[in-house]
Amino acid sequence: MERRNFLGLTGMAMVPVAGCVSNTDDTLDSGGGNDGDGSDDQTTQTTQSDDTEETTPEDASGEVIVGQLVEGKQMAMVVESVSRTTKIGEFQEADEGNEFVIVKLAVKNTTESKYATFSGFLQTQLKDSEGYTYSQTVAVTGNAFEGGELAPGEVGRGDIVYEVPTDASELVLQFDLSSFSFFRYNQIVIDLSKEAETTASLEQTLRVPLNSIGDTVSKDDVAVKVNSVETETSLSSFTEAEEGHEFVILDITITNNTSEDLSLSTLLQMRMKDGQGNFHSMSISALSELEKSYNESQPLTSGESRRGKIPYEVPEDVSPLYWTFEFSIWVEGSKAFWQIR
Repeated sequence: MERRNFLGLTGMAMVPVAGCVSNTDDTLDSGGGNDGDGSDDQTTQTTQSDDTEETTPEDASGEVIVGQLVEGKQMAMVVESVSRTTKIGEFQEADEGNEFVIVKLAVKNTTESKYATFSGFLQTQLKDSEGYTYSQTVAVTGNAFEGGELAPGEVGRGDIVYEVPTDASELVLQFDLSSFSFFRYNQIVIDLSKEAETTASLEQTLRVPLNSIGDTVSKDDVAVKVNSVETETSLSSFTEAEEGHEFVILDITITNNTSEDLSLSTLLQMRMKDGQGNFHSMSISALSELEKSYNESQPLTSGESRRGKIPYEVPEDVSPLYWTFEFSIWVEGSKAFWQIR
């Protein structure tokens, strides 16, 4: 695993931030699929990478503001917006005297062929004018930023949430990179009290094969197939999609052809994303209503195939829509894409 170079700030001094970039040449054995574009039309300010490495002092750091693009050889990122509220959804409320700060973050892997890992949860914290810091809060916004592996050209876009006192002011978002051996630089600071005149946007331009419904992808003797896809707005009187949303239900089969038992995680290895890079979470309530939901409670034994359904709640008719599967959360370059629509 390499330590990689910095991201430069558009319109300001160069600033550091980078992802863990894999040099692996491992390939996925796909039963189908074409090179992906995966983009939606939108204003974009980003650069493509030539996958080369540069050097810069290890103690470099820099500051940016909301809407300002940070870019470089491996990754680009931007805080697109910031909002404050005392309630998220129907059930989550801030403690008395507190409120939630919701930061909309977008990160792109700008390399041509290398995978990159980015963890918003482990790498960020808020800091106020008095020097107090606040860790990320687990919140169900419907579009939570899910860190992990980003394929070449892939964008990760979503919310990171913090709970702070209502009188907390001059908040800055700190990306602390010093504790990660694969980062060369120490810190990026984003001033959340200031906004650029225009907000930069990162466009997803997938440079990986896109598989279709019915295709099987294999890696290291594990095979994954998307058998079919269906949509529903209601699964019972108690489980209905929010207005303007629908459940996209995948029927999948996973086969373990290794010589050992295989444990899988629907939350860590399987995700639904759209063409802008937004994450759409698996619906736990919908999963409980499915008669043939995918069972991950027991490992797959050697030679076993297991079939089941997994539901995701997404905006109605959102397109393009992708389902991803990471064959290993420890090994980069093991992520496969299926275009659902």
